[in-house]
Amino acid sequence: MQAQADLGDGLSATVQLFSEGINDFEVDARWAYVSYQLNDTNRISGGRFANPIFHQSEYEKVGYAHNYSRLPKAVYIGFDFSTVEGVAWDSQYSLGDYNLTTKLLYGGWEGESFSAVTNGFVDFGIDNIISANATLEGDGWQVFGGLFMGSIDGAIIDSTTVFPLAAGGIALASANGATVAQVNEFKERISWDEKDAFYWFSGFAIDRSDWLVDFEYVAYEVEDSVDALNKSWFLAVGRRFDKFVVTAHTEDYSQEADTGFLDGVTNPYLFGTGKAINTAFAAREFDGVGLTVRYDFHPSAAIKVDYFQGTDTRAAVGDYSLLSFGVDLVF
Repeated sequence: MQAQADLGDGLSATVQLFSEGINDFEVDARWAYVSYQLNDTNRISGGRFANPIFHQSEYEKVGYAHNYSRLPKAVYIGFDFSTVEGVAWDSQYSLGDYNLTTKLLYGGWEGESFSAVTNGFVDFGIDNIISANATLEGDGWQVFGGLFMGSIDGAIIDSTTVFPLAAGGIALASANGATVAQVNEFKERISWDEKDAFYWFSGFAIDRSDWLVDFEYVAYEVEDSVDALNKSWFLAVGRRFDKFVVTAHTEDYSQEADTGFLDGVTNPYLFGTGKAINTAFAAREFDGVGLTVRYDFHPSAAIKVDYFQGTDTRAAVGDYSLLSFGVDLVF
């Protein structure tokens, strides 16, 4: 549920309340901010925002705003830090036949992240978040790109997840002559705390003569840590038939192991441990194809049916297929 209040003289307030079944329908405020329209071009806002990690992240949960039951999961995989608290600067420029929209944001996030080691949620945060994105639009097309970066507050992630994974290797290395200094250096190399998270995206969209094409590519990682580079993309082609939109899409998610973060680690047991953990962090890949039908049966409501099938490298998942449907409303 979303509401906006015009407070007069360029001042406004916006709130969006959101809940979903995976969280037992617990209500959370994804948007809760105050804005001031400085002029026809610029607006400044402060409060809580949906984190604009990728092109459609701000409206990912606003189903009526896109043609999918769920945005392609290879890109919109669902991050714990989907909101951010801070300040944002939105601008719109008219460049002859083109329009340029930009957004700058500074803030932070504190919350919880799931740990496969503890099989539960642990405290996690991202400080000094800087986000910048831009969209250039023309007649029936747009190109876009952006980045998101911040400093990981991950001391608990390290102590509950990263370091326990390395404990056996560290013990073996110590038993075979690794010094305390070598172990401490190794732990610094694999840790997440105070490392930089870096996310970027680019893509394009076409909407002409009732044909729709969307493409987005993203990449992200926690730099100089045991984390693996994540790369994903989706390509969608759709056709509008009066009140119906039929969209076919393909998507791919992969992870890339890289031991560059271990440069300077000379102990073979420690190096092997770091490499093994990095390989484990890079173990998941999946791809698939989907078909979505949207029917706008009312000016403020749409029915969507989505079928998706694909393959996941995780043994517990393997080949899979999903059918989802729902009704999206705007009011």
